[in-house]
Amino acid sequence: MRSEGLFRKSAKHLLDASIHAGRTLAGRHDGALLAYERLLRHAQTRTALLRTSDRPKDYRTALNTGLLALALHHRDWIRPVETWFPTTQKAWPQFTTLAQHLFARYSVPAFMTTVWFDLPPGEALPQHGWYKHLGLGQNMRTAGLPLRFTRGMAHLFAQAPHHYTAIAALRWAQVRGLGGGEALARAVIGTRLGKTLGNEGFWESVLHFFINHSSLDLAQVGPVVDFLQHQRFEWREGVSTEGVYGRLPPPRPVYSVKGRTAASILRQVEEWHKQLGKDTVQSCFSWRRSPFKDFRLVEGSEEKGNMRVWTITELLTSRALFLEGQAMRHCVATYTERCFRQQTSIWSMQVENQRGRHRVLTIEVELPKREVRQARGKCNRLPHAAEWEFMERWARERGLKVSEAIRR
Repeated sequence: MRSEGLFRKSAKHLLDASIHAGRTLAGRHDGALLAYERLLRHAQTRTALLRTSDRPKDYRTALNTGLLALALHHRDWIRPVETWFPTTQKAWPQFTTLAQHLFARYSVPAFMTTVWFDLPPGEALPQHGWYKHLGLGQNMRTAGLPLRFTRGMAHLFAQAPHHYTAIAALRWAQVRGLGGGEALARAVIGTRLGKTLGNEGFWESVLHFFINHSSLDLAQVGPVVDFLQHQRFEWREGVSTEGVYGRLPPPRPVYSVKGRTAASILRQVEEWHKQLGKDTVQSCFSWRRSPFKDFRLVEGSEEKGNMRVWTITELLTSRALFLEGQAMRHCVATYTERCFRQQTSIWSMQVENQRGRHRVLTIEVELPKREVRQARGKCNRLPHAAEWEFMERWARERGLKVSEAIRR
């Protein structure tokens, strides 16, 4: 009981700090602070949206971030917030109906609600405009998307799984509209392409490549995407051919998949992973620990001699990422900048038994969304059943959700 009371107190402190920051951010936009105060007042008096509880997973700061986003678009409200009254006690459906009340004359897919929680907070984002566009009865094709979107894709978009984000739904509809199957669409969404948009001409050619090479193991979609991103678009710290340390441009900024086979690209991916395992000409960076704790579980019995110890440990230096990638033969070493910026945290699952201690999985957690985004074994294999069970237990006890895109 005492720990629950402490959690409520801590949650309220975080929410108060979030509201204070929200007022500061809203004050930078004309009229937004008044709209934000109206939303806060109505939410606090008529709903439980901002009411903290003793449940460890019940965080309200994200809902406050959503209210701030709604306030930034106050000029486009088609109804006053004061005339909205919730018909359910659950927070997410409440917020969904609030957004529709403010912006929608026509039905908007429920998954579009996620756009109001996209980061960074306090900024009007393109996907907010997509929501308002649909709410006025317009077609997604005319929403100013940064990718080619056909009539068929627009139709599929409205049918995307309800648990997807708006960007994941766009990517799902794109893959399906280009002729890809459901399994490929899920594999693509599990990569960075399910979270970000950009350089869409190139990435569409990559999606065609995946579709045309149906024999490609779907477990390799993620590694191929990481490899292509690194080759064409990633700047990194290193020493140039002139012997100068600094920011180096992408290795092959005009790399194309045209005319290549799946086997040839997989060979290049493997060579790249090997190079990452040899690349020690980098400064050692470290970063703050995430809010989530490490995990340890002992199984078996001393009498039977079958004991084993499972651990999940956060990696907090670029050197640790390098060693993890070297041992597991994948590209986790390229995640240094994302870890340093607190966008992502990387975890190493290891198991120790009578044969010794060894690594079994590398896990990526997207910190702003408190979500497990990837989990890969050696050479990017998918998790085995026991590993998956242990990872889900850790995630559940740490208040993390496991992305639907990687579920078995």
